Amino acid sequence: MKPILQFKGLYGDNQSSYLSEFIHFEPLEFRSKIYSWEINQHVHSELFQIFIIKSGNGTLVSGKNKITINSPSVITIPASIMHGFSFDPNVEGDVLTFSDSYIENVLKENPQLYLKLNKINQFFFVEETTHFNNLLYLVKNISNEILNEAIERQLALKSYFQLLFLELYRKGLIVDNLELQTSNRTLLYFQQFQKLIKQSMRSPLTIEEYALKLGITQMHLNRVCHAVVGESALKVVQSFMINEAKKYLLNTSYSISEIAYFLNFNDPAYFSRLFKKLVGVPPGEFRKS
Repeated sequence: MKPILQFKGLYGDNQSSYLSEFIHFEPLEFRSKIYSWEINQHVHSELFQIFIIKSGNGTLVSGKNKITINSPSVITIPASIMHGFSFDPNVEGDVLTFSDSYIENVLKENPQLYLKLNKINQFFFVEETTHFNNLLYLVKNISNEILNEAIERQLALKSYFQLLFLELYRKGLIVDNLELQTSNRTLLYFQQFQKLIKQSMRSPLTIEEYALKLGITQMHLNRVCHAVVGESALKVVQSFMINEAKKYLLNTSYSISEIAYFLNFNDPAYFSRLFKKLVGVPPGEFRKS
């Protein structure tokens, strides 16, 4: 099975390990220029991206699909979706990147929005300058909140993101937009595996049971995970559970033993050892930092 180019962090960054509430903003030109405006096809297994194209053109590539990018437009790229770009050197825009779990949390009371946006979309605003400017206003406010440590920053970010997602959702209902579904079977299996892990978080399955639900063998599931993220299926499950543990450590006062039991670790000592192995520090030290 041919490996898929993937990054734990942003394009070109395989060192970073991001928290579940990760949010990042940068001008589109910043990273694109470094790579001579050519971004090879790749996936981010845990990051969702929104590309705001203010001016200029380009091409979006996803598997065998090639889509012309016209400005002004907005493109959504969910986690674990193959994508690449070829931009004109005069392109201008912004890129919002955030953890997949963040958008799930922001839209947990509005699942219809998440379902609509959790695929490659290109929203066109060629004859809707006012609507596009409204989106730019929200993006500007989001970038300001990211860059400044203002009071109740997370509340403001959540509100602005909800409005941004709502605007895109409404746009998709009123006017035709381009939607793409991945045809890469390896990525489809991996996406379904991720979904099963989340659904069974309170009562985790064995790797064999996950594979059975996917209709493939345990060996095949391991090959899928190695192709997409370079890790075994067990490591993917463990990483998800540890990321959930980080949320509890940072946002609650539960003891480490309580968190371990919440996540179905029968032995808190084993949980602490696994946490240190994957994160680099024990859970108590992580909480303090």
